[in-house]
Order: sequence, then C-alpha cells, then structure tokens
Amino acid sequence: MIVVLGRPSAAAFPGTSDSDPDGVRPAGLAVEIARAAAAAGRGVELVGSIGDDPVGDAVVLGLDRAGVGHAALLRDPAAPTPGAGERPSAAVRLPRLERADVELGLGYIMDYGVLVLAEPLPPDVEAAALDAAAFRGASVVAVVAPGGPVSSRLAGMATVLEAPSGASVAFAQAVGRFAAGLDAGAEPRDALATAVRATGWEASA
Repeated sequence: MIVVLGRPSAAAFPGTSDSDPDGVRPAGLAVEIARAAAAAGRGVELVGSIGDDPVGDAVVLGLDRAGVGHAALLRDPAAPTPGAGERPSAAVRLPRLERADVELGLGYIMDYGVLVLAEPLPPDVEAAALDAAAFRGASVVAVVAPGGPVSSRLAGMATVLEAPSGASVAFAQAVGRFAAGLDAGAEPRDALATAVRATGWEASA
C-alpha cells in the first residue's frame, strides 16, 4: 500500500464551468502521483484535505474512478477546494493540513509500505509524517520545490526529488511509478530507473 500525502485541487473540463461539480476532475501533484501509482497496480490512499463543498464532492468521485482511496481525506468547511495551480495568498486559503490532521490520517491507515510527501510541509507536519513512516517501517519519497529547503531528517529518511518548475505530468507519473516500484519490493535505484524510462521524465524535465 502507498500513501500519498498532499492536498488535491480541482480542474474544469474544457467547455464546462468551474462551478459545475459534474465538470471538474481531481488535479494537482498529489492526485497525479496517486493516479500513476494506482495505474501501476498498487493500492493507494490519499491523505490530505479538500473543501467541504460540491467541488470537493466531485474530486472524491474522481478519485474513486481512478482507484485512489480517500478514507483519510479531511473535509475542511473553512476553505474551498482549490482550483488547479492555486497557491496560498492573501486571497486564497487552502484547506488546512496540520500536524493533528496528518497524525489522524496516517494513524487511520494501518498498513502501508511507502509514504509520498507530495508537497513541502511545515516542520511540525513533516515531523508527524516522518514519525508515522518510521513507526510503520515505510519508505519515504519527498517532493520538494526547486531550490527549497530540505531538513536533515528528511534527507536522512527519504528519497528527495526536486520538482521541476511547474511540475509536469511526466514528473508526477515518474514519482508515482517510483513509489509503486518501491512498494513492489524493488531497490530504490532500480525503481527510479524503471520509472524514468516508463515516463520519459528526464527528457521533459
């Protein structure tokens, strides 16, 4: 089992309205990684948060269709499900993802072999995620921003992958396939090489 930790967003299908729940699909790096791992035949759960709104409902339905579990996906009534590419700002508040949320979500999922941190996390949230992975004996894969900081503990526990600017679908697919290879028991070097060959990420990065 693979757990992907991160906040999904929603993207509108062409020709539909952003406010039409039937015209949106799950989007964002966490979702693309989870989809790729599920498509590679592994069990996947997405831990994170979305808004408690109709768009969030559509995201959950889309995760179902992609074979991605969402039993530990928090619904935050204080923030809307973000649109694809939205970042925190004075005008945009993302659904919360705090230490207690991560502890609860990861504690709910009893058995997983790989934890993917699909977005940079505040130090206390990162610590909670790494504590949970250490307790489960899970491998950790962490996606970091270009040039972003990497804590010494994260560097020591995880395979750290730097997302290209405007992280591409090929990159997300490579991360998901890498996680799937680790979950299947491959050595990290072999799993990464296989993922890169399958997705062409290096050629597009």
